[in-house]
Amino acid sequence: MTHKGTATFIAQRTSAVILLPLAVWFLAGAVAHAGATYNEMRTWLATPLNAVLMGAFLLAGAFHMRIGLDEIIDDYIGAGARGILKLLNFFAAAGAAGLAVYSLIAIAA
Repeated sequence: MTHKGTATFIAQRTSAVILLPLAVWFLAGAVAHAGATYNEMRTWLATPLNAVLMGAFLLAGAFHMRIGLDEIIDDYIGAGARGILKLLNFFAAAGAAGLAVYSLIAIAA
């Protein structure tokens, strides 16, 4: 036992609380720009506030995803495969976050 349950629980709940207002902002922006052209969306994302909020949404989402999948791996995968799957989960989440932020920068720039 590593006794990391409390830290994981707090991190999962904290990321969920951070994601709540960001998800509301994202959905409001998506609804407000329904039918917008690509260039209109680029202009919207290029504003500093929207770019920072989108980056925070993407990074918090990737962090939340990693924690959740780690919990599933801990609960349902045997000890033999657990380590490699948790490592793959880490790199998948880091890769997804990196690609998402890179795409955001490319679109907003």
